[in-house]
Amino acid sequence: MKKAKIYTITSVKGGTGKTTFALNLAATYALNKKKVLVIDLDVAAGDIAARLNLEYEKDLYLCYEDMRNHTFDAVEDYIYPYKQGIDILPAPKDPRNANKMEASFLSYLFSKVSLKYDVILVDTNHLLSPLNLLAFDYSDKILFVINNECMNLKGMRTMSAIFEDIESNKMVVVLNDSTKKTNGEYSITDMKNVMKREIDYRVPQSFFQKKYDKYVMNGTIFLLEKKIRSHSSRALKVFQLIARSLLKED
Repeated sequence: MKKAKIYTITSVKGGTGKTTFALNLAATYALNKKKVLVIDLDVAAGDIAARLNLEYEKDLYLCYEDMRNHTFDAVEDYIYPYKQGIDILPAPKDPRNANKMEASFLSYLFSKVSLKYDVILVDTNHLLSPLNLLAFDYSDKILFVINNECMNLKGMRTMSAIFEDIESNKMVVVLNDSTKKTNGEYSITDMKNVMKREIDYRVPQSFFQKKYDKYVMNGTIFLLEKKIRSHSSRALKVFQLIARSLLKED
């Protein structure tokens, strides 16, 4: 049976727009009639459900607890529909539960959801925790979202060396120019020289949303709004390219 493609979206530093990118990639797949699950694996500070104004009772931690205590019934009990074929598995409501979760449960979780979706997007924090590392193992590709800041580039240089050392071709680097109104102080050539690798995709500065807070307050994913797609056609093309390229390469 056909299994979902699993893509983990991560970073080497906070503040890169990683979660916003993940949600808009989910929207892109949904616009192309793919059934998408977004797993919020930022277990200590995940905010996807809050961003999307989702009301929920069960979360990732309760899913883990029920699996551990053999009271687990169906994975659908922990998944909440958003819009247009996008489902969300929320991060733990209580951040105190973050360190109680054993990474091994992800194996069971992925086995339960992989036959129900076309694409699974795993949004993580920037830490190399056991949970994140196991998510990396199960992922078809790992998308590192960066911006034009010195510590991002230095962190990516280290991460690139790690992936090269383990001979992994899963790494994809996405430069997100839409987080600020300025492009930063480094040229593309400078960035590649510091990181010791290429930039695979670039979200343009034109995707910067002046009414960001308004959309978040309304629980909106940008690219699901026809008006934003019209005004951000270049960014839409980039997201479409990323979505198609990932599936094609896999």
